[in-house]
Amino acid sequence: MNSEALKSFLDNKCFLFHSPYGKKGVELTTAQRLKSRITNVNQLKDFQNVNIFTGYSNVADIDLDCPEVIELADYFLIPAGIEFGRESTPRSHRLYKILDMDKKKHTRTFLSFRDSDEDNTLIELRAHNHYTMCGGLYDENEKVVHSKLGKLTELNYDQLFKSVAMLALAAVILRKVRQPNIEHHNEFYKEIAGALYQHKVTQEDAEKIFDAVIDKANCANCIKDRNTRFAQLKGVYKRDKSLKTVGLPTIAKKYKWQDIELEDLKKILYSITGRSTLPTYTHEFTERVVYMMKQKKYYDLEDKESYDAEAIDVKYSKNFDGRYTPLKYWKQHPDSKVCVDFTYKPAEPKRFVHVEKKLMINVYEEHDLKPNAKVDTDLWDAMAKHVIPHDEYRKHFLDWIAYILQNKGKKVRHGLIMQSDEFQLGKGSLYDVVRDILGRVNAKKIELDQALDKGKGYLVNSIIVLIDEAKSSGKWEEKQRLINTLKTILTEGSVGIRQLYKEYCEQDTCTNYWINTNHRDAFALPPNEVRYWVYFSEARRNAALLKDYHDARYNYNLAAGVYAKLLDRNVSKFDPLGVAPHTPYRDVMTKLADKPVNDYVRDNFEQGVFPLDRPLVTTVELLDWLKKVARVRVTRENDVANALKLIGGVRKRGCHVKAVGTNVNIWVIREHDKYKHMTAKELGSKYVGFHTDKNSSA
Repeated sequence: MNSEALKSFLDNKCFLFHSPYGKKGVELTTAQRLKSRITNVNQLKDFQNVNIFTGYSNVADIDLDCPEVIELADYFLIPAGIEFGRESTPRSHRLYKILDMDKKKHTRTFLSFRDSDEDNTLIELRAHNHYTMCGGLYDENEKVVHSKLGKLTELNYDQLFKSVAMLALAAVILRKVRQPNIEHHNEFYKEIAGALYQHKVTQEDAEKIFDAVIDKANCANCIKDRNTRFAQLKGVYKRDKSLKTVGLPTIAKKYKWQDIELEDLKKILYSITGRSTLPTYTHEFTERVVYMMKQKKYYDLEDKESYDAEAIDVKYSKNFDGRYTPLKYWKQHPDSKVCVDFTYKPAEPKRFVHVEKKLMINVYEEHDLKPNAKVDTDLWDAMAKHVIPHDEYRKHFLDWIAYILQNKGKKVRHGLIMQSDEFQLGKGSLYDVVRDILGRVNAKKIELDQALDKGKGYLVNSIIVLIDEAKSSGKWEEKQRLINTLKTILTEGSVGIRQLYKEYCEQDTCTNYWINTNHRDAFALPPNEVRYWVYFSEARRNAALLKDYHDARYNYNLAAGVYAKLLDRNVSKFDPLGVAPHTPYRDVMTKLADKPVNDYVRDNFEQGVFPLDRPLVTTVELLDWLKKVARVRVTRENDVANALKLIGGVRKRGCHVKAVGTNVNIWVIREHDKYKHMTAKELGSKYVGFHTDKNSSA
């Protein structure tokens, strides 16, 4: 080292010390280094090596250890104040001053790529308590030469380390792209772009890496198609995050990279994004564990269960060094995820989704059944035709199912009600194939009690739900409660639920409903109800068909064939948001499942049974008689009026009826032509009280 170079180092307050000449390695202790420290130009000795003790005065050294790194250094490293190296590599060392150097954290860091049996170090950052030879003679008789002598550039550690990591990554890509087994650079650059994107390297940094590598790769085609390469890169970064991207494991397998190469490359990528300071397993750990704010639990994506912090620490502690608990590292990792709650989004197959700007875990799991158009579906067609022999109604039934399978996560705003007098006709068997297609997680069977449950757990993760063998006890109140519970769920995209130990909340729902019953009066459907498509099957049970059908399900992959067929079905004219198509069966169910007073009034009127055997009645008398004598469960006069209206009754208001009232409503239920032109006064004089007269005479 000459005096000019020595002065430059000393002006930058570098700690310099002597060591044996012609020998790169230094075996001196810290005390010996302090004793041989050089503080002025006059202390320089001939035939002695000079070394810089890094860390003192916050001085750090970048050692460029491989040809690719040296080639690319100027693209990534901020210009250094002092540059030196061997005669063969005169700029392989660069000195900087780190403003925020931490003596414990910032020591020696290196990045390597183990693709050979030789020294695989790419680049090294020497900070506190290390040294670098900066004057004298190397073991190989190469002298140290100084390329630049000036004032040290000042910067932060993270800023310097990121540039080191980006340089290392660019060097690896450059080395790989030059290898003869990379025949199609177009594909390779696109795959590398996907890997950078997956590892959260910013688009700006990715473009900088591409720019440097393309410049130095000396590929005429890549230089010519430079704009195409960058267009591909930008396309990867703009693509829908739900779409699959080729990752490092696939790239490594394709180009036959070793596992240790893949491991080193991941470390470099983590270093670029500031994720390298934590134990390696932390990266995988943060992909497995999520904190759920509403539940105040940690959700393990591997187990699909929620746990307390202690349970998570116990399970994963063996993967860490023991200095801290796993969750301590998890909290420090920039990718650790905190979610508000769970959601179910079949239309968005991503694990994490935003709902009203809140990060949620999507619990939807795609079933592994794949459609297969080669599978024979004749038995499915035969079963559908057997259960629903009417072409028009069968078409709607199949369109309803096909739309749901083609548009998972979208809701059809009306449900199906399938009725048959025969037990085990095949209604449930049709649903079984749909369930085979979607999987039991996404297609559930529930009973009537579950449908009425305020918890409504089946809403959380179902594409379709079958309410099987639906039949209420026969009381009008229960039938009405069921229909009122379902009508909102059927049509709305969210519904209020109150699950056990949880507060009431609005739950998003994309669930579609199919109801099977053996009873024609299963539901008290209001007149002109448009939320249900109702079908009554007159078919008889075909045991042979059922046997063959389920044999095809279990042994010949029937569901895969039906899946392909329904995915290919044209549902362009099916209206999922429209009202349910009218069927005469819906009207029958409406009439059969009315209120008890409706049933009683209709039956007694049709049979001519007292007191509905007469042409004139009043609601006030009939209400009192129904409650006291017939003991029909009715509380309002208006309910009696509606029952009379259903049998064709016509009301005359303001009639004076002796022993009944001065302003009562008389209903004409028979002989309408005889009474239709009478005034209220005339009609009142004709009326004979059936209940009041009897009570008076008694």
